[in-house]
Amino acid sequence: MMRTLLNLLTVLLLGTFTYGQAPAGGKAPAGNTGRITGSVEDGAGKPLDGVSVSLLKRSDSSTARVAVTDKTGRFTLPNLPNGKYLLSFTHIGFTTSYSQPFVLSSANPQTTIPPIHLQPTDAALGQVTVVGRRPPIENKIDKTVVNVDASPTNGGLTALEVLEKSPGVMVDNDGNISLKGKQGVIILIDGKPTYLNATDLSNYLKNMSASQLDQIEIMSQPPAKYDAAGNSGVINLTTKKNKNNGFNGSITLSAIIARYFKTPNSINLNWRQGKFNIFGNYGYAWWEGFNDVLGNNSLRADANTPFDRYTLQHTYGRYSERGQNFRAGVDYFADKKTTFGIAVNGTIDKEWFTSESTTDFYDSLHQFVQYNVAQSLNKTPQTHLGFNGNFTRKLDGKGSELTADADYIFFNTQGTINSNNYLYNADNIASDAPYLLNGRLPSKIDIYTFKSDYKKVISDATTIEAGIKTSFVRTDNNAIYTLYDNSAKSWVADTAISNHFIYKENINAAYVNWQQKIKKFSWQLGLRAEQTNTNGDQTVKSVSFKKNYIQLFPTAYLNYKTNDNNTFGLSFGRRIERPSYQSLNPYRFQLDRYTYEQGNPNLQPQFSNNVELSYNYKGALNISANYTMTTDIISDAVISFKAAGDSNYTTYQTSQNIASQRNIGLSLNYSKQLAKGWNLNVFFNVYNNHYKGVVDSTIIDVSYTSFNASFNSQYAFKKGWAAEISGFYYAKNYVSGVLLAEGRGMFSLGGSKQICNGKGSLKLNLRDPFYLMNFTSHTHLDKGLTNSHSIWDNRRIVMTFIYRFGKNSGNQPQRRNGGAGDEQSRVGGNSQQ
Repeated sequence: MMRTLLNLLTVLLLGTFTYGQAPAGGKAPAGNTGRITGSVEDGAGKPLDGVSVSLLKRSDSSTARVAVTDKTGRFTLPNLPNGKYLLSFTHIGFTTSYSQPFVLSSANPQTTIPPIHLQPTDAALGQVTVVGRRPPIENKIDKTVVNVDASPTNGGLTALEVLEKSPGVMVDNDGNISLKGKQGVIILIDGKPTYLNATDLSNYLKNMSASQLDQIEIMSQPPAKYDAAGNSGVINLTTKKNKNNGFNGSITLSAIIARYFKTPNSINLNWRQGKFNIFGNYGYAWWEGFNDVLGNNSLRADANTPFDRYTLQHTYGRYSERGQNFRAGVDYFADKKTTFGIAVNGTIDKEWFTSESTTDFYDSLHQFVQYNVAQSLNKTPQTHLGFNGNFTRKLDGKGSELTADADYIFFNTQGTINSNNYLYNADNIASDAPYLLNGRLPSKIDIYTFKSDYKKVISDATTIEAGIKTSFVRTDNNAIYTLYDNSAKSWVADTAISNHFIYKENINAAYVNWQQKIKKFSWQLGLRAEQTNTNGDQTVKSVSFKKNYIQLFPTAYLNYKTNDNNTFGLSFGRRIERPSYQSLNPYRFQLDRYTYEQGNPNLQPQFSNNVELSYNYKGALNISANYTMTTDIISDAVISFKAAGDSNYTTYQTSQNIASQRNIGLSLNYSKQLAKGWNLNVFFNVYNNHYKGVVDSTIIDVSYTSFNASFNSQYAFKKGWAAEISGFYYAKNYVSGVLLAEGRGMFSLGGSKQICNGKGSLKLNLRDPFYLMNFTSHTHLDKGLTNSHSIWDNRRIVMTFIYRFGKNSGNQPQRRNGGAGDEQSRVGGNSQQ
């Protein structure tokens, strides 16, 4: 079947290739036929990405046009009038360079500039460090880019907290990330998935210092070369890696003063000499915190009966984490066109969470009848290692290339749970024997992936891409519970909730992508095919399942550039979100006597179709409108029932395909330097979500309009001083089809000072100084009403010191896109706020 799939895409590719070589046709307007092309490299002959190329008039040196080099170091300035010109080339950390003067005329309308070689400022200025400033946020036609180091209030934050304040991104109380009001975001790190579900991903990003990040790329409509996973788009976190010759690096130390002390720290190192580049970073986070949750429930058997049980529950939890993460690798430049690389990354996370919960029970007349005291201790030590081998071959000087990646990743978690429950009547007398439960929850996940991508630049107007990918995943989850037998005074196996689940998955994918430019129009058409084969086996209960399906995921983009200031775009994409590995696992995670979580092996993937219309003005203003239809939404559902012989309800949380969702949204993002040293970014998104489905016999048909907004205002003063104020607000909205969250938001104040001749900086950040951030939610189902309010350790004073050493040009190359697809974003686990 896979061979048939590849043959089909090969035919598509050959047809596109044949068409792509045809002349684009059309002529530039009269008097504007000039064209300039060229490339920019560093002193070692490696292409430089992001170099500013300015076309200057020889008469007065005024700027006539500006371009930026791509990741291959190439640039193009089309549709130029005749005249006498020269070019200037500027890049942070490099000396400015100029071309020789030249003339564009009717007889000589096109000019190719010889390769430009920029020299690092360190070599030119005798090791004087030059610190450049990038805007905190950049708006582009296909994505929004957040430059992490450009914001003083990012000092001492975690990667998750930087995401939380990024334009259009929303993070709920459980660490679930949504984009423009839509759930189902895939998080990549250096182009590779994290293989973690929402809860474990939250932990991972909390343990990653923001100082390890270079940029955050937010793409609501990624092209076909990316995995089709992620209903609302892809967010790519690029880490720091310097490619200057010699040894360089940075150290970041942070101290966070809050109710409980915290300290995330990191070190980044890079060494390059000749044909070798060695890089690495290490982070260590000491994280202490709390959760304080107050909830109440009104419960009944169904919609036709009165409420017969009311509960009031208060839970206070303390958590402690000792998280370590690292990333290291070696690049070998065999020649100017060929690069081989190996990399390893991993995390070692030791977390424990202890809580004490008291639940008061009331009868149908609101009379107090019982209460349960639950004391629990959860430990979830996890080790994760990933290995990557990669290859890149430049095929020509236009940017054509062939790449390949092979990955092996594994996770090993040795979780334990201890839950002691004591039930008393209204007179404070034990009304039942203690419910004492212990559990061992070992989990192992192995992931193997391989992918290869081919890119052919036929001309400045035509590019085609194609690629294949295959992945194999095996998860082994065991749940071994023992229950204390009060009669026998001994621990016995609890076979009712113990389980052993083995899950295997194979995904084969292939894609083709075609990009074309004609005059003011450009378009991109892509098609990705994915074949999925799954096999699940509950070995203890002798229950198994198999699923096989093939899906096609088309993408299409059309851009119209009326002039240098105005660009219109229209795009379409189909995407998938598969269940996380942990949500498929049917074993129980017992929280207390009457509450537990359980996976659902019957989950189906959810699919979405998204149309987006966008407008970009001068790169500063970006307006987009979107329509998204999602079927079989995977969402948390809370189910309640009465066990035989018990007057109290048992409640459990699971994942279900609860509904379909229609999302309509309009967003505005404005980012501009308003004055010298003053940068402003404002984001606003208004959207309407309509959910239709069924949850625990309750028919859902709800439509709700909401909005979210964020702002960032940054000021740069003389002598290395800078200040910033930033904030965000999420209006009241449905997090899913059943959970209605109240409005919430916060703001932060920050300042920084450059020291040590620009090599160091001090940052001070006041995060949520008035303790505004909290989470309040409501659920209304036929069998029950639920209200919940929670707070955590969010008000903080953050002090950060950063020191850069060696040759720090600030030049950050394009990081390697590894072979892993969306698999890593689906690893499951538990997390605390």
